[in-house]
Amino acid sequence: MYRSKKKKSKVSTHDTIETNSQIITTNDQNLNSKIEMQMIESESAIRILIGIIGVSLLSVPICYILSYMKQMKNSLNVFLYSVIICISVALLTYYLLIKHLLYIKKEMYFYIFTIFSFTAIADFLLALTIDNYSLAFHFYLNQGEVYLKTSHGLYINYWDGTIHYTLYLIMLYYMLKQQTETKFFRFLSLFWCGSIINSLIVLLGGAAIGQYGTHIKPSYLLNIPYTIFPIIFMIRKFNSRSNFIQQERKKIKKSINLKSLIFRPWDIFFIFYMLFAIIFAIFRVLHALKVPMMSKSIYYEYEPYILNESGFPLIQLLTYAFYFVPYYCSAINALLFYNQQPSKFQWLPDWTMVHAGAAAQAQFSYLFSSLHNPPLFPDSSWSPIPSQYWFTSVSLNAILAIVPQLFAFRICTGNRDKDFY
Repeated sequence: MYRSKKKKSKVSTHDTIETNSQIITTNDQNLNSKIEMQMIESESAIRILIGIIGVSLLSVPICYILSYMKQMKNSLNVFLYSVIICISVALLTYYLLIKHLLYIKKEMYFYIFTIFSFTAIADFLLALTIDNYSLAFHFYLNQGEVYLKTSHGLYINYWDGTIHYTLYLIMLYYMLKQQTETKFFRFLSLFWCGSIINSLIVLLGGAAIGQYGTHIKPSYLLNIPYTIFPIIFMIRKFNSRSNFIQQERKKIKKSINLKSLIFRPWDIFFIFYMLFAIIFAIFRVLHALKVPMMSKSIYYEYEPYILNESGFPLIQLLTYAFYFVPYYCSAINALLFYNQQPSKFQWLPDWTMVHAGAAAQAQFSYLFSSLHNPPLFPDSSWSPIPSQYWFTSVSLNAILAIVPQLFAFRICTGNRDKDFY
């Protein structure tokens, strides 16, 4: 009797071991298949991304071909050809690259980012033309967007053709990998939103009120999608904030002890910076508006670009005063009181990335425009910074570009953003 029981226990133990080994083998197979699928998806995403890069680079030969066409001497033709080419880029991307991908071909912003990457290369070529390194885009500067023949036009195109182009490729890659719900994609895309929205506010406003305001042509309308789609995208991200926060809260394994302000020296530094930025923004916009009390100010010697007749510096400084200053005030309030009620300031990480993008783009265009006058289209109202004030002027503008990036690093990187959730 005892032996039979022993035999049965041995058999059951053997069966259990075999079952467990089968389960482990099955799990290993599932894990290996998942890894293989991820590798295949990654390779497929890279191939499609290379295809998108190839499509975007088609803008170079297309621009050179257009420069030899007689039809480009008419401003309406320039506008219509530009629209047709952009639509063709979306169709080409669909039929050649993503027709078989069910999860991506219905995503509107995949096509938008593909078109924007195509025009970013065109913008880089346009910047080279303004800087007298290329002959490809003279027709567009004469019959398209005439106001780009300025130092500001030069540097917004350099920014679009380098930084924005890189951002488009990264965002497209994350879309192909189906990782648009990650924190990295969210914050990177919000950085892009801030950058391009600031760029378009200044471009459209400056073009309308500046010295080229009487030379507005139909191609001015090509900028409208670049204003509307980033705003819609940004609103979509803001509307998904609650889902994002719930996703991030699940990753919090232990309670976070929020320190008082006196134990947060970096936050104290950022508060003082923002107070300085508020005062400096108001100070500069008063100079840009040429108010009587500033008529004899020596600061015009430090930043003669403020008086440039292109209209772009005026709109940029107004943007600082009416958009950046309210953000600084709200951010100061958040840094002072978020340790008491963090749920009230859940907006701060998102808006910090938007502000970081806007500040980076703004200061790149503003600073370099004040330092370089395009030789091909010299601006009589442009004046160089006197050598004795050069270091002070450049340093002040560099601070306005760098510190917002440090603040974004403080608020958004690692697990720091969870302090506000």
